[in-house]
Amino acid sequence: MSGNILLVEDSMTTRKLLTFVLKGGGHTVIPAENGIEALEKIGAFDVDAIITDLNMPQMDGLEFIRTIRENVDYEKIPILLLTTEGEERGRKQGLDAGATAYLAKPIEEESFLNVVKKLLETQNHS
Repeated sequence: MSGNILLVEDSMTTRKLLTFVLKGGGHTVIPAENGIEALEKIGAFDVDAIITDLNMPQMDGLEFIRTIRENVDYEKIPILLLTTEGEERGRKQGLDAGATAYLAKPIEEESFLNVVKKLLETQNHS
């Protein structure tokens, strides 16, 4: 199952890597450097799932997730929050803010694609 993925990640290297992995999994990637850019793009594309980093400049992942969940047009889109290993508090805050799931970086390609597949299945059943 493939989908249109809004990828919100401020690190160009990580964004390129995740884009490569997602495209290899058959997905279309809509890249954004931060939450503000992502909010501009979400209205212009048919987004099936969102993957967002937690720590970003201008608008972090938590604020971005809360903003998405407040909008009735986007509130049902599944969101995967990417955190670094030691961010237990950030994971809990992310889930409380409305993230569907979280994954710790660095990611393992096959596990990452499996989580994305499950997110897309969630989207199709809502």
